[in-house]
Amino acid sequence: MTTASVDVVELIGNPRPGSRTRLLADAIVGELTDRLGWTGGPQGRLRILELAELVGVSFGPRPGRAVAPVDDPFAPVRAARLLVVATPAYKGTYTGLLKIFLDQFGPDDLADTVALPVVVAASPAHADNAARALRDLLAELGAELPVPPLAVLESRLTAATAVAAEWAAEHAGQLAAALGHRPAPARAN
Repeated sequence: MTTASVDVVELIGNPRPGSRTRLLADAIVGELTDRLGWTGGPQGRLRILELAELVGVSFGPRPGRAVAPVDDPFAPVRAARLLVVATPAYKGTYTGLLKIFLDQFGPDDLADTVALPVVVAASPAHADNAARALRDLLAELGAELPVPPLAVLESRLTAATAVAAEWAAEHAGQLAAALGHRPAPARAN
């Protein structure tokens, strides 16, 4: 039984497309979709925006080129009911690529959005710092943040699905309440 539809946007701030950060974001959205019974359809779209593909970042001698440009990448973020913002920790905080993108939004541009910061880091201190900084930035933009960020150590990414399931088991109900949904009935084992 499904409870309702929801528009979800995954905003991936890793400068490398197809990253483990993206895989973790996909896992958490998949887990939330299963647990909360979200459906597809016109009111339940999932949109994935990988900033590395939108702006063409390069770490090599060749210039970066956008491989998946979008006319207005800001519109789906503004329209999202649930915004999952995923980033690796770079130098103790979220990526500059993500910062530049989010700096284009005004103080209340995400006022109708429930946001979930997702951070991948090499150390617990960097994970906590980046998660806190990203949470503060999203709050500054007006997003509702009803649950703690998902901060994951790189060493745990080999079990991204299990990490997402563990986090969702603890927090999916709060997230659903913030989105105005009731969780789907418990699954039989």
